[in-house]
Amino acid sequence: MTFEARHTDDVRHLVTTGVAIASSAVALLSALYLVHVYALDRDTAMFDLEEGGLVTWASSSATFSTGVVALLLSFIDSSQKLRGPAVALGTAFLSFDDANFLHERIGFGITGALNISDSYVQIIWPTLYFPLLVVVAVLLLQLVQDTTMAQRLIFLGLLALVSGVAMEIAGIALDQAHVDAESWPWTVEIILEEGIELAGWILITTGAAVRLITLAHDHSPVADA
Repeated sequence: MTFEARHTDDVRHLVTTGVAIASSAVALLSALYLVHVYALDRDTAMFDLEEGGLVTWASSSATFSTGVVALLLSFIDSSQKLRGPAVALGTAFLSFDDANFLHERIGFGITGALNISDSYVQIIWPTLYFPLLVVVAVLLLQLVQDTTMAQRLIFLGLLALVSGVAMEIAGIALDQAHVDAESWPWTVEIILEEGIELAGWILITTGAAVRLITLAHDHSPVADA
């Protein structure tokens, strides 16, 4: 197998693995949440998709890992020496925010101050975080702009994150309709929202990793030979 063919095979294997991890993680956490809701009477906090258990750990870890790979990219590609650390800082903050529910705390503080329904937290925090999220998204796409497969994965990951936020905002309709928080519509909404977000970050990290191994290939003495 030639060096180019081996590189292509490595990329294909990495993409397949990343997609498999995203799919498996979402399926496992969704299944555990269903067990938590319907078999354990919502009495196992570790499996709760809303209260910080495994899904919070997994999502914040995936977000942080994106920043780690972006930082590594900046060490290899001198043209990304500013974008890499910027993405790392942005994703580190988002990871910290996810793990500590900072965006929700801010949202609840605002609804309390304005004396409005807490359901509007689902609109308030995306509005406040919109500039940061756009900047991180643009920087991520620029970080991998010379690798098509990496761009595709990151674009799909960003699309998943946008879909997850849109679903959270749409959840206001369930609140306004006074749908019971323990009913099946809320169960479905929570599974889809959290699952899509987790998958999105795993795909983004995979895309950044594809760019990383592509750069490693390009800087290899064998590639220059």
